[in-house]
Amino acid sequence: MGSEMCIRDSCGMPLEEASLSREPDGAINEDYCKWCYADGKFVYTSMDNLIDFCAEHMASEQWPAGQVRAYMAGLLPTLKHWQAAE
Repeated sequence: MGSEMCIRDSCGMPLEEASLSREPDGAINEDYCKWCYADGKFVYTSMDNLIDFCAEHMASEQWPAGQVRAYMAGLLPTLKHWQAAE
C-alpha cells in the first residue's frame, strides 16, 4: 500500500497506512481507520455518534461545527459501512 492516502469506508477520512485499523489477530483492515474500528469492533454504533464526534473534534474557526455536521451527514450515507448497516 505504501504511503498513498485512501478514503476510509466508515468515516471517509483520508488516512495513511499507519492509521489503518487492525483485526484482533493483528491483521491490517484497509477499509477502516484505527479510530472507527478497533479489535474487530466498530467504535461508533450509529451515524449520529460519529457525526457528533467529528463535529466536536474537527470544528475550527474556518469550519464551524454546523458545517462539519452537514458535510458528514452528506458523506457518511455514501460510504460502504453505513450502506451495509441499513
